[in-house]
Amino acid sequence: MSFRDLKIHVRYRSDENDIPKDFLIPVLEKSVIYKRSVGFFSTSALSNISIGLFAMAQNNGKVELICSPRLSEDDIEAINLGYKTRDEAFTEALQISIKSPIDYFEEERLNLVATMIASGMLDLKIAFMENENGISLYHEKLAIFEDEFGNRIGFTGSLNESENAFNDNFESVYTFCSWKDESQKDGVENIEQDFDRMWNDCTKKLCIIPFPKVVIERLKQFKKDKVDYDTDKKQFDYHDFIKPEKIFKIPDNVKLRDYQIEAINGWEQQGYKGIFSMSTGSGKSFTALACMAHLAEKVDEKLAVFIVCPYIHLVGQWEEDVVNWACNPIIAHSKSSDKKWDLNLVKAYKRFRNNGKPFVCITTNDTFASEKIQNIIHRLNEEQNVLLIIDEAHNFGSVRLSNMLPENIKYRIALSATIKRHMDKKGTQKIFDYFGDECIVYDLERAIKEGALCKYKYYPIPVFLDEDELDKYSYLTEKIKKFVVEEEGKVKISEEGKLLVFKRSRLLAGARNKPKKLMELMEKYKNEDSILVYCGATSMENEDEENETVDLVRQIDGVTEMINKSLGMRAHRFTAEEDLYERQEIKKYFQNGLYQVITAIKCLDEGVNIPGIKTAFIMSSSRNPKEFIQRRGRLLRKSSNKEFAEIYDFVTLPRKLTDVAYDDFERDRSIIIGELYRINEFAKLADNRITGESLMTDIMNSYSVFFDIDEEIEKMEEYYDG
Repeated sequence: MSFRDLKIHVRYRSDENDIPKDFLIPVLEKSVIYKRSVGFFSTSALSNISIGLFAMAQNNGKVELICSPRLSEDDIEAINLGYKTRDEAFTEALQISIKSPIDYFEEERLNLVATMIASGMLDLKIAFMENENGISLYHEKLAIFEDEFGNRIGFTGSLNESENAFNDNFESVYTFCSWKDESQKDGVENIEQDFDRMWNDCTKKLCIIPFPKVVIERLKQFKKDKVDYDTDKKQFDYHDFIKPEKIFKIPDNVKLRDYQIEAINGWEQQGYKGIFSMSTGSGKSFTALACMAHLAEKVDEKLAVFIVCPYIHLVGQWEEDVVNWACNPIIAHSKSSDKKWDLNLVKAYKRFRNNGKPFVCITTNDTFASEKIQNIIHRLNEEQNVLLIIDEAHNFGSVRLSNMLPENIKYRIALSATIKRHMDKKGTQKIFDYFGDECIVYDLERAIKEGALCKYKYYPIPVFLDEDELDKYSYLTEKIKKFVVEEEGKVKISEEGKLLVFKRSRLLAGARNKPKKLMELMEKYKNEDSILVYCGATSMENEDEENETVDLVRQIDGVTEMINKSLGMRAHRFTAEEDLYERQEIKKYFQNGLYQVITAIKCLDEGVNIPGIKTAFIMSSSRNPKEFIQRRGRLLRKSSNKEFAEIYDFVTLPRKLTDVAYDDFERDRSIIIGELYRINEFAKLADNRITGESLMTDIMNSYSVFFDIDEEIEKMEEYYDG
């Protein structure tokens, strides 16, 4: 059994907790090592500490106890004046602290303690301070627990191992868990190092000596021939005495919205399978976790859960949520702080298989598809209660990932703001075939109308290609035509052609005039903060005026430098190159106003939560609705620092509208239709809808064309759908 199966709180306090029942007993049951330093020794303390130690003793656990004798002021004065030797005073005080048991249960508990001392499982030492001023007592209280898997819990606080501490005093302890974050791990390490230094008598100002043999022999007199290992159960009706806290639950500070409850009910009605098509920012993850808690209650908490998401940074965000809704999850990916996650997952699976012990595993798409997890997935069967939650589930329509969807898992949830895969109807159908129908469709329009997301203003900003850029775009377009193929009566583009389409898209993203236009627009925001700039995965020209040279740099690097130097603003990039800690720091500084601007490429597209963004400049948007719809939803997350959001969208056009000739539409068609589609999507829900519609009208008038944009996009999807 593992500490990870327990819900360990950061703090236990007498007004809120029964510390022995809520913390000490369940932890000691799972411990194989218990290191404890405490103020004063007594048999009542030993009796109380035995609650939970019966199981530990059966596992041959090891207890190391450091304590002080309860010396009176007269005793201390006698030692300091030389009337008593130190050892005499200590022995006398310890002897006085040993009292005969008052009933059967205390008798059995002292029997356990004596048996553990006799077998070497319990070792005791004395701690005290001695200097030129004489003897003084040791009062520190700390502890280390370790389970069979090497997980450790440390605590420090006011708690003594005494009857008064357990039953009458007002006490508190603060805990640290080695499997949590680095600060928790450091806390455990510090506490254990402090204890080990004391145990080995290596602590300055402190003396550690063995327990007097006469006292040890006195304690051994309580030993019987046998230990009644059911003492806890007999005295407390143990399983009623420790009522385990529900592992899966909705946190007290979470209130589900009506549409989330609607999704949960729809999921249950569809046999606990389904798709949650919910706009970014509307609480998809909480809805899925509420489903998990609901299902756990139905199956008496005998539930295993796999949560799969595309990126490592999303694993971290899910972990932050899951610890409040369930047990501490197993974090499974290549950069996990748990270096033995694969072994711990196997152990968790075996416990689940043998006795239904629940666990939660959070992993990435790639790790989920790996042999380490697939080996466990293949061992599951439909009779077992296993829930699969896939975040950004549109990714699982790909050929590789769709083959990893396990038919032997019967409970399924797919989450996505855009479940429909761009130009991939077959992949989209695979998702529906596996997960079933949509339990809820909660789109942006409904989310804004019901107040789940904030309102916004949309400003499409036309940016035109230079002549050489347009020539290159036209060249790529002609070249792409050579890779058009016909399959099953449909006109499609080959894989080689798709690479050229990608190259052409990067050309649009890196249009030369975009950075200059950005600087013009941002001038009025120089004294503002909470600004996001989306860059393209492309390069830009960077002029070095001093050396009269022009270099190519990544657009995000060039733009970040321009914002910092040209505008004098505090900007920082946010990319996949920063690790989790760096990203958390960037988000914190941004939310506190220390960074005015964040520049990003794609890593904000899926899952990253920065609700405080007020103004966004989108320099690059793909033709993929999944991306720009997610971006918009992410910008509309509600926050106390904004009433509405502002979105500046760079619309890339082949040529100035005044320069459009009669026959230019067919040549420019692929650019124009894609840009019009995005303008239409953004503008129709904006407070200033007329701004986007006016630009759409100007573009169509310039090219002398009028058409239904949605129909044209559907034709393009048919054209490119492989």
